[in-house]
Parts: sequence; structure tokens; C-alpha cells
Amino acid sequence: MAEDLQIRKDITRDLLDRIRSPSVKVREGAVEALAVSTEDEDWRPNELIRQGGIEVIAALLHDKNTHIVVSALDIIIATAAAGEEEALIAGGALVVLDQIQDHKDPLVRKKAQEALWLLEPEVEEVVTSKPDDDY
Repeated sequence: MAEDLQIRKDITRDLLDRIRSPSVKVREGAVEALAVSTEDEDWRPNELIRQGGIEVIAALLHDKNTHIVVSALDIIIATAAAGEEEALIAGGALVVLDQIQDHKDPLVRKKAQEALWLLEPEVEEVVTSKPDDDY
């Protein structure tokens, strides 16, 4: 089990290093590989978060390559669905998602809306008590 954990750490580190590459092809391959890994039922975002990956993935939302943006959105959606909304918000994902809501690509817009829906707190969560009205 410890060996399996080390392998996941190493793979995550390698993919994050590749995502930072100046080469579009290298970035695209790495972010797509990370997005595909989120489809595994055993995938957990904790290693991605621990290694500062949220900030790296959020930065990809401004990439000119639509495939990179869509894969980054898939990772953000999977991370939010795994219950790590706070890590995404702290990592700046919410701000960038808000900025790309009007993206030219309809798939990017759809996935950005889905991610925002997962990240934005529900009204019931925000309003914890109603002030008493004194008339």
C-alpha cells in the first residue's frame, strides 16, 4: 500500500511538472492524462492538492489550446465532486472559472458553468440565520 501511494505521488509530481512545460504538446498530454486519471473510481484529489496542483490546473483555464482548457475543467469538476471545493476556491479556481464563462467554445462554457455550479455555495449554506425584523 505504501508503495502504491509513492507511485501515485511520483505520477502526480511528473504530470504537474509536464503541465508546466513550455511545449503545448507536452502540456496537453499531461493534463489529458491527469483528467483521465480522475475517472478511476479510486482517484482522490488529495495528492494533487498537496503538491500545489490546483493553482497549476487553474492557470490552464487561460490556455489558448481548447483541449487543455477542457481537460483542466474535467479535473476541477472531479475535484469539486470529490468534496474539495474549499481547496479549489483557495487555489483560485473560482475566480478563473468566472472569467471564462463567456469563452468562445460552447463546451468550455458548459463545463465552466458545471464547475461553478459545484463550487458556488448554495443559498441555504450562505444564509445561516434571518435577522429579526422590529416594527
